[in-house]
Amino acid sequence: MMASRVAAQLRKENNVAVETVRGGLGEFSVYLDEEKVIDTNRFWYPTTNKVVKKLQALLAE
Repeated sequence: MMASRVAAQLRKENNVAVETVRGGLGEFSVYLDEEKVIDTNRFWYPTTNKVVKKLQALLAE
């Protein structure tokens, strides 16, 4: 599951608290401080690395 891979990588590389929540069928949404920063649908998913890099960039701001 992509959410598990993203969460594990962020915990390991950035030592951040990550919560995963089961979404709807085909849903993959990512929130940072209650703001949706990634919103996908069942036809398009970013790679794990793209999600992690985007979140790392936002965390660095």
